[in-house]
Amino acid sequence: MDKNVPVVIGNLMLGRCFTLAGVPFVGITSRGDLRITYSRKCIRGYQMPNPEKDMEGAFQTLVKIVEEIGEGHPFYCSNDGHLKMMLKYWEDMRRMFRFVSVDKDVLETILNKEKFIDFARKNKFPIPATYSRQELDDARQLEYPVMIKPIIRLNWFDSEAVRRYGGKHYKGILIENADQFQEVRELVEKENIEYVVQQYIPGPESNIISFHSFFTETSQPLGYFVGRKIRTYPSDYGESCALRLTDYPGVVEMSLELLERIQFKGPIKIDYKLDERTGKLYLLELNPTRYNMWHYLGARGGVNIPYLAYQYLIGMPMNGQVTNWRKDIVWFNFVNDVQAFWELRQKGKISFWQWLQTYRGKRIYKTLALDDLPPVLYGIRMTIKGVFRRIRRMLG
Repeated sequence: MDKNVPVVIGNLMLGRCFTLAGVPFVGITSRGDLRITYSRKCIRGYQMPNPEKDMEGAFQTLVKIVEEIGEGHPFYCSNDGHLKMMLKYWEDMRRMFRFVSVDKDVLETILNKEKFIDFARKNKFPIPATYSRQELDDARQLEYPVMIKPIIRLNWFDSEAVRRYGGKHYKGILIENADQFQEVRELVEKENIEYVVQQYIPGPESNIISFHSFFTETSQPLGYFVGRKIRTYPSDYGESCALRLTDYPGVVEMSLELLERIQFKGPIKIDYKLDERTGKLYLLELNPTRYNMWHYLGARGGVNIPYLAYQYLIGMPMNGQVTNWRKDIVWFNFVNDVQAFWELRQKGKISFWQWLQTYRGKRIYKTLALDDLPPVLYGIRMTIKGVFRRIRRMLG
């Protein structure tokens, strides 16, 4: 197989970045979601174990795929489990694929929220007050409310702490006082979950603004865009279900400056949260080396980060930075967004009309795309089969 064919481990939205660019790709799912393998430009599709549950099995499956297609393909991955696998088998992955990343030790530091605290302080990142487990002598020293966040999200969403104090989609747990903190802390530690504690920045999830880019080996950005959350499900601290491309004063400049400071390389996503009380932007997360669902929205809006990275990796001529993007395009996970609307409506935070207003302008969806129908048809077929399975179970 041509070594310029990219290998993509992820979901349909990441695969569609290449379909939009007209680039054939190898699609691999590690979570059983075969929709990526039905995208028009996916020329070969594979399944591999989820590295969060079977890292050795996932890596050995990847080795077999490489034996079949050859070494040296541009490589794309999309979640923390994939990055943990890369770190464990770093030299093998470097031999098997082409990709751009910060050095291994820097990647390990950024991915580990506890290590990231010192890294952020050293590099003067604008993070909220954040404490490692070892820094907390007394819960009363904290200024509440605070968030407990996992250092690595492996096993976090299935934990008893999340089930009891949030829900399976919650990325963190909000703590209102010292007594509640002690209860949650004991439960989290009982489950051997490593965590950090961060000052909570008040305001809705729509105050989260993110910067996305790709940097070359010489730390030059090939392009970038900015987005803003509209809603998450659950509506507090949940997973994104409505996203918008936008602009916000100072986000690009701040991001480029801090990434230049650390000589960053590879793909990057930086999440900020706006403190409405002061107008200050706080850096919440730095997500390196992996690609994400925002990139599909960016590609539809004019800045296709995975494709820019692809051009760079295979040595195609580049025509300067790509930095102009549509500001009127919105992405929806419609099923989750309906649930988010219902939850917000019950809280009196949104009306039906206000919800509909967010659907104005150009819309794209998690699965539905008229220019890439095979994954849509596959999804419909699997949904119908699932309904019939449930009916058969109900009928005994």
